[in-house]
Amino acid sequence: MVMSVSSADELNCVLCHKYKGLSRIDDKGDFRLYYINEQLFESSPHSKNSCLDCHEGIKEVPHKNVKEVDCSTECHMTEPSSDTKFSHDSVKDALARSVHSKYDENGNLKDYPEDYPTCKDCHEQPVYRPLNKDVSSKERDIARCKTCHSSGDFAKDMYKHMSTRLHKFRSPKENINVCAKCHADKEFNRRHKLDDVVASYNETFHGKLIQLGSEKAPDCIDCHVVRGENAHLIEAQDVETSAVYKNNKARTCRGSGCHEKATDNIAGFQTHVTYEAEKYPLQFYMLAFFRIVLTVVLYAFLLIVFLELLRRLFPHATIPSVIKKRKEK
Repeated sequence: MVMSVSSADELNCVLCHKYKGLSRIDDKGDFRLYYINEQLFESSPHSKNSCLDCHEGIKEVPHKNVKEVDCSTECHMTEPSSDTKFSHDSVKDALARSVHSKYDENGNLKDYPEDYPTCKDCHEQPVYRPLNKDVSSKERDIARCKTCHSSGDFAKDMYKHMSTRLHKFRSPKENINVCAKCHADKEFNRRHKLDDVVASYNETFHGKLIQLGSEKAPDCIDCHVVRGENAHLIEAQDVETSAVYKNNKARTCRGSGCHEKATDNIAGFQTHVTYEAEKYPLQFYMLAFFRIVLTVVLYAFLLIVFLELLRRLFPHATIPSVIKKRKEK
């Protein structure tokens, strides 16, 4: 049996992996799903890679002693700007220098190293999608490429690859959900002494816009990565080169497509504020004050409504007359 579309699946791996129920419980008790969505894979940047390019060491069926995928492995293709084998080593290096590295600045493992993300924690499979859903427009774009690049399927393959790089793989809401896998976990935050930044972000104007479906409001990547830098190089807020360092926040907010005309005062806005008395006393007591005011106003209003209802039910009743009737009885 052969695949329905052309691909790099020389060994016909999808013959088995096309079944959605292909899964098992591994030796550690974790659930493993081995289903491959062929259509999504064909639209991905990896569509020209053979399975063995990433899944090395597989020589028999059923597979035994399968090695974990190493995303820094050299690919089959040559990187045109340097004429060397393509590799994700630059991404690996950026991740190692970021706040998400499991090693500290001295090369020592941080506490709870298993909590820090690897490539597949953020880049799960099906995040690939074409840039333009309009097929006719897609064909016109490819036709323009073919004016010069006419040999084989080069134009089509390059269009698929480039289109995935010209827009976000995910919507802002999806990006937030990826970060929330760790940063919304209460135990994770407790171990690393972090605030619930996801909940506090969702309370902001930006968060509300994204919850309502906007794709223009900034997500985690937009604010925590320096413009023009590798998206994997997310640094802690106390690092001087971080996008959210106190001296850099205003410049980050004034980025292209954001608050371009804003003054430095915009950096005074606190995004990830929680209402904890120890960390944010001003916000805690302000919230307590407004809750008290709201409670007093609400119950005062209810009392007025209740008294008005009594007046309507007993229009001629007065307090002295009620007391007099009780004494006569």
